[in-house]
This record gives sequence, C-alpha cells and structure tokens, in this order.
Amino acid sequence: MIRNLGLALLAILLALALCEGLLRLFGADVLPKPDLYVMDPDVGKRMRPGWEGDEFKAPVKISSKGLRNPETPYEKPEGVYRVLALGDSWTFGFRMNEPDAYPRQLERILNERASLRGDPRRFEVINAGVIGYSTDQEAAWLRVEGWKYQPDVVLVNYYPVNDTHNKLASYKRRLALRDIHPWLLELAEAPKRLYLRQFWKGAKRTVQQRFRVARAGGDPKAGGTDWTRAYREGGTGWEAVRSALAEIGRDARPRQIPVLAVLLPDAQNLERYSSEYHPKVAPMIAGAVAEAGLDFFDLEPTFAPWKAREDEVRFGVLRHPNAKGYGVIAGAVADELGRRYLGWNEPPKAL
Repeated sequence: MIRNLGLALLAILLALALCEGLLRLFGADVLPKPDLYVMDPDVGKRMRPGWEGDEFKAPVKISSKGLRNPETPYEKPEGVYRVLALGDSWTFGFRMNEPDAYPRQLERILNERASLRGDPRRFEVINAGVIGYSTDQEAAWLRVEGWKYQPDVVLVNYYPVNDTHNKLASYKRRLALRDIHPWLLELAEAPKRLYLRQFWKGAKRTVQQRFRVARAGGDPKAGGTDWTRAYREGGTGWEAVRSALAEIGRDARPRQIPVLAVLLPDAQNLERYSSEYHPKVAPMIAGAVAEAGLDFFDLEPTFAPWKAREDEVRFGVLRHPNAKGYGVIAGAVADELGRRYLGWNEPPKAL
C-alpha cells in the first residue's frame, strides 16, 4: 500500500516536472518571466537591472537602474524638461515594443510640438512603469529612487481596475520571512517561479471569464468582473491608495514639483466603464487626489469615441491598449501638460 502511494506520488511529480519543462520550452513567449524581477525591501519588487529578453512576446531591455527606459543619468542636463511617468503595465507598455509604449510616444509628441513652437527645451519622459505595481509601490519607488531624476513634473498613471491591490503590504510580509531566515522566503517564493503556476493562473482566469460570457448568453463583453467593489471608504486597498497619494503630495510640495494624476480607463468595455464604473470610482479618485494636493486628469472623455470600437485601441481581448491606444493616451496627456505646465495655451501650428 505504502509502495503504491509512493509510486503514485512519484508519477505525479514526474508529470508536473514534465509539464514545467514543456511550458518553459514552448510557453516562454506567452508567460511572464519570473527572473525579470528581484525582491526589494523598499518597493517589494523591482525589475532586474540589465535584464534583456522577451516578455509576453515583446522585446524588453531593462536599464542599469532597473527601468524599461534608455540609460538616463540622475542629473538632468541643461535645457531638458523631464517628465517622470509612474505606473504599472499600462505605463510599462504591456506587449508593446518600447517605442510604442505610452511614455516614449509622449516624449516624441512633446519634442515635435516644442519644435513647431520654437520652444528650445528638449523633453525627456522617463518610463518608470513596472508590470503589477500598485499605487503604494509607485509612491515608495518615487520616495527612494524617483526624485533622484530631478523631474519637472511627475505623472501618476492610475489604473482603477487593480491599483487598489495594496501589493506593497504583501511584499513586506514576504520580506519578514526573509528576516526570520532566508530559507523561509525561498521556500515561500519557489512556487511563484514555476511556469506551471503562471499557466494555471492564466487558465483559471480564462475559464472564469468564459463561464461569465456563457452565463450572459454569449455576450463577450460580459467576461469582465466588477472591480469597483474595492472602492469603499475604509477598505484596505482603497485606503492604501489614499495614503500613497498623500505621501506623493507630501514629498512633492517642498520640492515644488507638480504631480498630475492621470485616471486611465478600463478599455475592456468602454460603454460599461463610462455608464457603471466611472461614475462610482472617478469622484472618489478625484477627491483623494485633491486631498493630496495633486492635479487630476481624467481620460474617460478622451476614450469616449471608442465605445463599441474598443478593438481599434485595445490589444486583442485584453484590457491593455495597443500602439494606437497608447498614442491616444500620449496625445491627450501632452495636451494637458502643455496647457497646465508648459505655457502652450494655443494648439501647435501643425501636427
């Protein structure tokens, strides 16, 4: 009996090992790369400096400072106006080549418009987006690293679907295990490095989404979940967002550096976002931004023309934009930066 159980357990382990090997061999292009990230005591995780490879079928190169950005010194050159863009995968440029990511498109637009106006400034937009970051991690990164870049303005790109996830607290708990003994952390983190786990999480989400679609009579737009439940006064995730925004405001004021919070849309279903989700969450987010002393820019009106036309600005069936969608964001943010901070009160002569 014991021998049979042992053989059965061995067979299961061998099957799992085989699946892991096959996924690493054939699924490397569609699954996240666990080795892209390293644990960090301040922000929970950072991208590994110098990492280079493909992430979700897109080429990714990480700078020596841990950003998906060209090598940029902390010291700002003379004549440069520097924009620091904080955010998650929307800022990082999920599944996009780096030139198509929204911060790089924004940089090109600003420099083109400056040239048309005869503005001698050269614009740099630093892409500080990290896949999976929540607002509390962005605030922590800004505190320990971001201000070193001497930005002229900071963009807090807020994605309402999951920026309430309060991931920094989760990472702090993991680091507490390391303080007890490094082996405890290694034991806890080992499963997260498995491609098999990443595959299972993705498959589970897909099955749940298809079940919701089937239950709604085949309507593909019913596959989304109501993520607005996290937006309630006193809720852990929402209070973490408010605290993070307040921290950013406290750090920015003595430096006299403006901060613009950009409310990104839920691109999966723009009609539902505008009619159901946005009226609930936008006033709360705008209120928290105002309490923190930050400026606020809402992209919901910008994306209104693409209601029922999401495929034109969205990457497949995902919530993330495609290159055109990121261009829409970049253009709108460039308009807002010009109006608020750059003295560009008139539209450029030509685009």
